[in-house]
Amino acid sequence: MTEPLCGINIIDLSSTVGRYCTMYLADMGARVIKVQPITITMRRRIKAETEERAAAFDSLDRNKESIGVNLKSAVGKRIFIELSKKADVIVEDFRPDVTKRLGIDYESIKKVNANIIYCSISGYGQDGPYRLMPGHDPNYEAMGGILGITCTSDGEHVLPGVPIADFAAGSMNATIGVLLAVIARNKYGIGQHIDISMLDGIVSIMAYRYGAAYLESGIQPKPGERPSHVYRTKDGKYVVICCPEPWFWEKLCRALGLEQYIPYAEEAMAIHAYTHHDEEKHNLRQKVVRDFARVFLTRTRAEWIRILSETDTCASPIYNFEEVFSDPHILHRKMLMELIHPVVGKVKQVGIPIKLSETPGSVRKTAPLHGENTRELLREIGYNEKKIGNLAKRRIIKVI
Repeated sequence: MTEPLCGINIIDLSSTVGRYCTMYLADMGARVIKVQPITITMRRRIKAETEERAAAFDSLDRNKESIGVNLKSAVGKRIFIELSKKADVIVEDFRPDVTKRLGIDYESIKKVNANIIYCSISGYGQDGPYRLMPGHDPNYEAMGGILGITCTSDGEHVLPGVPIADFAAGSMNATIGVLLAVIARNKYGIGQHIDISMLDGIVSIMAYRYGAAYLESGIQPKPGERPSHVYRTKDGKYVVICCPEPWFWEKLCRALGLEQYIPYAEEAMAIHAYTHHDEEKHNLRQKVVRDFARVFLTRTRAEWIRILSETDTCASPIYNFEEVFSDPHILHRKMLMELIHPVVGKVKQVGIPIKLSETPGSVRKTAPLHGENTRELLREIGYNEKKIGNLAKRRIIKVI
């Protein structure tokens, strides 16, 4: 069996958010060609002594090929157009209008490849009053409402530890959009433009939990309260509990010796966060939290996880990275894999989270060096060695 996207050719113009999307597609067998500028202005965030070492550990660009092209030059633009004629999908994460200024936007490419699927990922989308406004992940989380309810107990807003807008609202929605467009093209014979707004994605994520209640009644969720609690243990480590179901809540209360709170799962777990505008219910939750905190401090994290696991309730240890990548379940699920790099040797990378029984994805190669495949890709579209050498001297392309 081969990977499910084998035979799909993708041009990757992304430098930030879109790399996660095209990694997914490459892992599932698509041929992904990264089109990179002659000079990389944003270095990879992995600190390494050499580009080879950085590439070896760069999971976001694994399974991809790289061509270095100056898209601001007329010849560079022609090279991109030639590559686009053979492409199924193009993914870009520029601010709106950048690709139009370069002459490689959807409308331009559609003239030479009518069936192209062109995915644009941006902060605010390709239209609307904010379309050209600059921003990054926290800006979209703020305007989409996530930061508005993510608070400490004293009401201070807290940023999530990972960029939710970038990866979930941006890259993952882009991946879904590309796959939907490929299915639509197979059914109807049409290409199309995919417009992914990270702000749109955050609004959708927020609405999954809180939208119906607000749209029905206008009542907003109470900041800082959701159906999970974090508690410190005797050894200075932490556990998290999340037991909105009454049967799990009852088991938890009995394990903690706090049976008096069994009738109050809804209040304690903020199952309906908007109900906590009821001051009595809010005060009850705070009392539960204080009593739980006192009890959790009487044992170590390992002791509590053993007790609560045997109790069959919803509790987990809060891990650091070393603990994540040594956990036996995570290792069993192959979320840490070992690869062989031709220069660095054995390297570790995160595994593939989507498990397909018959056509699984694979990691076939580590990330390319900048411009590593320029020569062979230009040969594929008809350039001979003399012309390639001339373009390299003129700094229109990068070859290694």
